[in-house]
Formats: sequence, C-alpha cells, structure tokens
Amino acid sequence: MVALVVALGAGGSVYALMSGDDGDNRAGDDPTNTATAGAPRDPDPSTDGSAPTTEAGQPATPTSSPPQDGTIPTAYLGTWATTIDNASGVHTRRLTIQQGDVGDTVLSLTADGPAGNGTYHCVFEADLSNAPGSDGPLDLGPSTVTVGPAATCTPGEPTQVTLLPNGTLERTSTSTGETLTYRRR
Repeated sequence: MVALVVALGAGGSVYALMSGDDGDNRAGDDPTNTATAGAPRDPDPSTDGSAPTTEAGQPATPTSSPPQDGTIPTAYLGTWATTIDNASGVHTRRLTIQQGDVGDTVLSLTADGPAGNGTYHCVFEADLSNAPGSDGPLDLGPSTVTVGPAATCTPGEPTQVTLLPNGTLERTSTSTGETLTYRRR
C-alpha cells in the first residue's frame, strides 16, 4: 500500500462531558470528542494488520518527500497533533494526512486517552471527497474505524481540514461546526 494511514482518533463527545452527560459512552470520530468510558486499550495497531507495514514487517512511517501524484496541497501533508484536557484527563489526537486523489484514503486519526477505569485507543480513516484548491481546504468524507472495538469507537461525520495562517491545522465537523486545532509534529 503506497498511501500512509492517517490516524485520527476520538473519544466521547466534548459536549457530553462539558454538560456532565455521560451520553452513550461511545467514541466517535468527532473533531472534539474526548473520552469513552471503559474502552480497552488495544495493542500497537501496526501489529494487527490494519496499519501499513514495510516488507520487513515494521510500521510504515511518513516520508519527508510525499509522492508527486495526488491533489493534496503539500503544506497539508504530514503528521499533526493536539491534546484535549478536561475533567476526565488529557486526551491525545494524532492526525496524518497523505497524498492522494478524490476517493483515496488521505487522513488517519489516532485517539488515545483515559476512560473510566482504563484507557481508549481508536484509529479512524477518511477519504478525500472533493478536489481541493491549490491552498485547500480538504473536504473529507465520513470516517471509518480501523482499530478499536465497535462498542466504543464509532465512525464520524464528514469534516473539512483547513490550514490556518499561523501554520496550524483546523478540522471542522461539517454537520456541527465543532472544531479542533492541530500543530505540526
């Protein structure tokens, strides 16, 4: 597989946590989701066959020079990260964007954090749904869960990713307008 998996993970909804409602305790790929109660922590996702590996079986890592074919503006490519700090703890998000065309998987999101008496680990993927302009933004289709239990990691709605003037990356849910800002790693 030429394309690198971009990880985008999410836990329970920030809204639910902020309002004190535990909701249904399911992790969804919402840019602002934070925790999910009781979600088990999966082992290294690169060992379960869902993440790309090299011929030697080692996890594939992003390269500094992306493939030349594809429509993603170069400034978007690479790995981005953020944290969400709330009453349940610190939740990390790592988002990777790789080169591709409309219909290709270009985004991967890994979400990790505390959940009830344990932790959660979810990995999501999303496809490019429309060709971006020369400066973006990127329109992404609904995400799918590639790592994590179906009981706690739920797919997300379509999102839009925009490179901001200060060099950060903003991911916005197109259905709710909620955003989360990432910094390059």
